[in-house]
Amino acid sequence: MFEKVDLENKTTPARSAATLIVTRDGDAGLEVLLLRRNPALKVMAGAWVFPGGKVDEADRGDDALSRANSAAIRELHEETGLEVGSEPILHFSRWLTPEVVKHRFDTYFFLAPQSGMASVVVDGSEIVEHRWVKPDIAIAEQAAGALKVPPPTLVSLTDLAEYDCLADLVQAVERRQPPYFFPRILEQGDDHVFLYPGDSGYETFDASDSSIRHRTTMHQGVFSYRRDFPWPDRH
Repeated sequence: MFEKVDLENKTTPARSAATLIVTRDGDAGLEVLLLRRNPALKVMAGAWVFPGGKVDEADRGDDALSRANSAAIRELHEETGLEVGSEPILHFSRWLTPEVVKHRFDTYFFLAPQSGMASVVVDGSEIVEHRWVKPDIAIAEQAAGALKVPPPTLVSLTDLAEYDCLADLVQAVERRQPPYFFPRILEQGDDHVFLYPGDSGYETFDASDSSIRHRTTMHQGVFSYRRDFPWPDRH
């Protein structure tokens, strides 16, 4: 369901895109909105993701970040019928697809705190299902092979799972420097290793150097993520 990697391909330019991580306080703690992509799609068929999509020419803004912000809000409404509430959306992270992947995106991830319980209505075309779920439950389902998510979704869920309530999450995101991910993909036997900036093997393309780990490993189609250091603050 995920794209095969051509380790020799380094020619495809990245398109601008945006993703919106919608979160709320549920009865059992912090919850996040996940959407299931149509199994008939060519890219990430049947995967569970956050709302988002490509930045269009009509998305207004003075720079790439603000245009992505506009795109994230638009995509949320198109895919779920939800409107962004009174709370501001926050820059959460940025992901640049590796050069060896055919369909590449330069994606800004945003966090959208929600105080209400508005109904979600999926478009029924690109998106066919939705669910509100605690991040730790989604991570456990992914590890068991029951929930298919791409690495950026898993990494973001792992970030979210560190917090019990929306207020603590928002405070942490406001304080930290939004992390930047430009994965370097290496083969390790039958597995694939995605090295991220900060991993001790990132600059040397050496997955065997695991003294400081910031990486996702894919084993038998299941991803696992590890980060050995805290995110730096903005100042």
